Amino acid sequence: MAPDRNLFFAELVEALGDELGRLGIETSVHEGPFPQPRDDLVYALVPPHEYFALTRHQPPVPADALTRTIAICAEQPDTSHFKQNAAVLGRMGAAFDISRYAIADYRRQGLVVEHLQLGYTARWDRRLRPEDPRDVDLLFMGCHTKRRGDALAAYADVLWPYRNAWLLSDNSQPNSEPSASFMGDREKLELLARSRVLLNIHQGEAPYFEWLRATQAIACGCVVVTEHSLELHPLRLGEHLLTGDIESLGWLVERLLEDEDERARLEQGAYELLRSELPLSASAERIASQAEALAQRPTPRSDAPHFTVASSGPVRVKRPRSASPVTEGENEAAPMRRALKDLTLRMEALRRQVEGLERRLDGRDGAEVEVTAATPAYASIEPRVSVLLTLYNYEQHIEGALDSVAGSAYRDWEVVLVDDASSDESALRARRWMRSHAHAPVMLVRHTGNRGLPSTRNTALGLARGELCFVLDADNKILPHCLGRLVEALEADSDAAFAYGMLQRFNAAGTLGLMNYLPWDPSRLRKGNYIDAMALIRRDVLEHYGGWSTEPRLHGWEDYELWCRIAEDERRATFVREVVARYRSTGFSMISLTNLSVTDARGIIIERCPRLMAGVVPPP
Repeated sequence: MAPDRNLFFAELVEALGDELGRLGIETSVHEGPFPQPRDDLVYALVPPHEYFALTRHQPPVPADALTRTIAICAEQPDTSHFKQNAAVLGRMGAAFDISRYAIADYRRQGLVVEHLQLGYTARWDRRLRPEDPRDVDLLFMGCHTKRRGDALAAYADVLWPYRNAWLLSDNSQPNSEPSASFMGDREKLELLARSRVLLNIHQGEAPYFEWLRATQAIACGCVVVTEHSLELHPLRLGEHLLTGDIESLGWLVERLLEDEDERARLEQGAYELLRSELPLSASAERIASQAEALAQRPTPRSDAPHFTVASSGPVRVKRPRSASPVTEGENEAAPMRRALKDLTLRMEALRRQVEGLERRLDGRDGAEVEVTAATPAYASIEPRVSVLLTLYNYEQHIEGALDSVAGSAYRDWEVVLVDDASSDESALRARRWMRSHAHAPVMLVRHTGNRGLPSTRNTALGLARGELCFVLDADNKILPHCLGRLVEALEADSDAAFAYGMLQRFNAAGTLGLMNYLPWDPSRLRKGNYIDAMALIRRDVLEHYGGWSTEPRLHGWEDYELWCRIAEDERRATFVREVVARYRSTGFSMISLTNLSVTDARGIIIERCPRLMAGVVPPP
């Protein structure tokens, strides 16, 4: 195997090693260049594409060693990795793949590849007793693709009442070690055992079934619900698992979670099939048989010609997508964009100054912040959570935002609503909502002049009474379990500065995908912001950092700058692996102005967070 191999393949190798050992066949795992040739050695490359890509700078493979080598593959057709495997399989002594779907593609290319049926091994068995509790209703594990993100975001409307754990990994480079978004071996098996249902969604349009993940789930007593797939045999629909169209999977999962007898029947049927008809030892015997045949071939010579794979190339490492870019393109337009952004911000500041002058001339220059209204319930509580709700010209959305907070299952909250001198009927609609919801603890405050988003949040922070503050803009919404899940997360991690969860992007047409799907990682923050402001933050943390920066050059980057300062001090966030809120995506926003030029904002963050940006801050 390659030294930086994916954990996925390491788990497969360890399980096969166990089963070969029970057959009396000695195995060893070698990470790096091929060992010296010996009469009693037969090699197995797991998988070929990854080995050749990640060992390019090590001594190449003796060409005749490949004739005594077994390839074990597990890549989807129509991917670069699959094509790289196909380029070398014809030179190897034997080849296996865990998917019949992939094998059919290899055979169309004239390659002889045998099926390696995954099945039961004691190494993967973590099945609980029926009376043991499971604290996760629905589990999803897999790399993030747009297709998967779109589907999961759509399911959130149906599945939010259940306990979800969605682990979406970044596969732009090998996941060689466990992380918050990529579990392996014991930790993954224990999570599968604690979960009632595993959801399988294809990465792309190909109906490829994730056999390794499904086999491990069944061995742990977790029922598989999958998008329609080819080559499921011997698993049978309705006896061992459920399948459906991608649009219907959310409803299918909901139905199964509501019918524990049905779920238990599927669990028992799949587990019995795995143990009785699909022992992994049978596949180990087929590998052993191939090894015995290859052992009869001449021992490779250490001085034989070497084999290289020019077509495989290095493993590409793509930069994670971020909400805001951190570098500006080197092109002739960059100075012009920077000047345009600076001019726009100056004009905005001038507008606010003119409005202030007009108020003074009209005799309206009183207090800059006015308490406009409060519900009867506001004065009667001592809340634990303060929802900092900012409002500026969102008359069509403010009532929806307030409705979402009022519908929260967690009840120990208040809303500090700050209107940043809206020029439409935003404040009027907010007061009307408050009159009809006297039981909701809400206070409405108004800036007499427009001051901008960070100042508006800081005003709300100054009036907050709760020890925890949740940030909400007036065009967004929270789901009923949002506050409760985030409070639980901070209670479970007393050192965490804030908690955040996944967000469902939406507009008037419907859902648009996931945001905030990656856990806290300072190294990722160096590349850009991937965490939205919608988070539950300890009030003392916000007060320690002085709230949100009002530096004009940080326009639109205030949240990012706050997260970076927290990381700079080696503090951290805790991540909730499910959708907790809805983020409205519109065709126009302050992000458009933010992204005109990022040079000044980037410079400020480097100056304020030098250790983070230099890569000195340790990983979580």
